[in-house]
Amino acid sequence: MGSKLAILGGKPAVTVNTKELWKRPIEEEKRLVCELIERGEITGAGYGISKEFEDEFKEYIGCEYCLTVDHGSTALESAYYAAGVGPGDEVITPAAGYIGSYSGALHMGARPVFCEMDPKTLLMDPEDVEGRITHRTRAINPVHMCGKVCDMDALMDIGRRHGITIVEDAAHAAGCEWDGKKIGNVGDIACFSLQGVSPGGKPVAGGEGGVVCTNNRELYERALIYCHLHRRGITEEITNPAYRGLDAEVLGLKYRAYPLALAIALISLRNLPYRIERAIENRERLFKGLRDIPGIEPVHTYPKARWHGLYGGWEVIYHPEELGGLPPERFKEALKAEGVPVRGHVWASGHPGEHLRMIYRRGFDLWGHGRGPLDTQHGFMGLPPFKPYKKGDFPITESLAERVITLPAYIEPERGLIEQFIEAFRKVAENYRELL
Repeated sequence: MGSKLAILGGKPAVTVNTKELWKRPIEEEKRLVCELIERGEITGAGYGISKEFEDEFKEYIGCEYCLTVDHGSTALESAYYAAGVGPGDEVITPAAGYIGSYSGALHMGARPVFCEMDPKTLLMDPEDVEGRITHRTRAINPVHMCGKVCDMDALMDIGRRHGITIVEDAAHAAGCEWDGKKIGNVGDIACFSLQGVSPGGKPVAGGEGGVVCTNNRELYERALIYCHLHRRGITEEITNPAYRGLDAEVLGLKYRAYPLALAIALISLRNLPYRIERAIENRERLFKGLRDIPGIEPVHTYPKARWHGLYGGWEVIYHPEELGGLPPERFKEALKAEGVPVRGHVWASGHPGEHLRMIYRRGFDLWGHGRGPLDTQHGFMGLPPFKPYKKGDFPITESLAERVITLPAYIEPERGLIEQFIEAFRKVAENYRELL
């Protein structure tokens, strides 16, 4: 390999195909979808493919209860309802997060309260979470970004001590584990997304869809009555006397999943273990090769966590001070010229943190007429007027947004690709002075 940087006219370090070579089993998907079409099973819930998927997902996760819905965001919305989140409450969620993780709570009248990240794992910092709890805090929302698993021991301890429900956004984390248990069988209630198509979509993908998992019967029944109008057998499933007497239309919302999407997602679920094993194997090979390169620090993971990065990718942290202050964007430009398909941080979109979305920088009159949890002029249901966030409020999140480099996860990469990625990073790091 030549030492001259590609961005300066040298030959790129990466010469092989950078596309994912694993192909999803399309013929299996077609066969199952066609069976549903032939028998007319293209709507409904609580039976057929809907029940089959819920039972298989539940068995895979190891949890007691599993409910399919139409999207990951509505799964989370139903989980917040199940947790009793309502007007005037607060929900703690990471600034390095995603609007869909907490938007269901916002539209219920609760105020998102952002927290800092752990600078090594890039996940919700439990110590900062605990410092932001008030008497209004109703839920804590860990986001397992890129499938990296939050410190669930610390967060569950906080939740139990304060009587706060842990509502996990596990959209990226199907198949990930904490202390030997699958996510969805650890916290109070966890929500998954089925968005996209394998291998680039969520770990279990069917186009659109969501899943709610819990071991708590009360949380399950509340999620059920919230959004499963006309689910077959729903009135027989209800055991809480407070909900007995509801008819099959329960509380009137119909967020149930689409059967054809669940068919595709079921095939994806069945090949997930293979994809996880290969992704972890390839990531460890990459991270091992990057660890001794100056300026580069592969993202850390908690000792009890097992993660894959199938959605979101694999993150490394860039330290410009180790390379003469070379700006992060220049470093990424050089990597791209070498043929490495890098991008920036995964959290948020177009800004370095959730707190810097317009609605949190200015406040927002959510329902008009000076009402809602983000109104800056008036209190709302016991909440004081909203105090807008500003740049600098979350310095760790904001700084890392500039310095995190993300690579795609690979199940079956081209032979030699991982090694060429490592050499590309090494090449840029060794020749950084030419970029200053």
